[in-house]
Amino acid sequence: MPPPLYRFTVGCSVAILGYVGFSSALFLATRSVLFLVLALPGLIALGYRALRHIRARQLLAEVQRTCAPRGVRCLIIYSNSPVWEEHVKAHWFPRLGPMADTLNWSERAAWQESLAVRVFRKFCFQSRNFNPAIIVFRGLDDPLVFRFFYAFHEAKDGRSLYLSALEGQAFEALGV
Repeated sequence: MPPPLYRFTVGCSVAILGYVGFSSALFLATRSVLFLVLALPGLIALGYRALRHIRARQLLAEVQRTCAPRGVRCLIIYSNSPVWEEHVKAHWFPRLGPMADTLNWSERAAWQESLAVRVFRKFCFQSRNFNPAIIVFRGLDDPLVFRFFYAFHEAKDGRSLYLSALEGQAFEALGV
């Protein structure tokens, strides 16, 4: 089962920082501009990672400011698939009710640029396994992202334990 947590990985940043530091040390030792040029891609990468992290925090602050007062604590992404649509409507919507915003992937052509769409694109959208999903907001901390695509396909084949376990984790994270 994939981990539900969206993580800002520190390891890559440390490696890039080490590369930049090493290149800078070589520049200081040799005064060769070549080492400054070699450090430039690392500085750009660090800047890009820092900017992505700051934008994610700004997005989460906007979620806190607009959704928390309405009691919204998660975002549900689903579609009109026969594999999961009925289950989502019968089990998730009644249980999560007003604490959830929803996005229907099947209606994405009509989506307006909204906070929910921006949250989905930032924390959940990938080339695969993003639908259905529940994004659980946790203030300014990275949200928990529960991806159910494979769980529903396992349940369709008669192995519903994975789906039950993942739903239990998501509902527990929401306190329901």
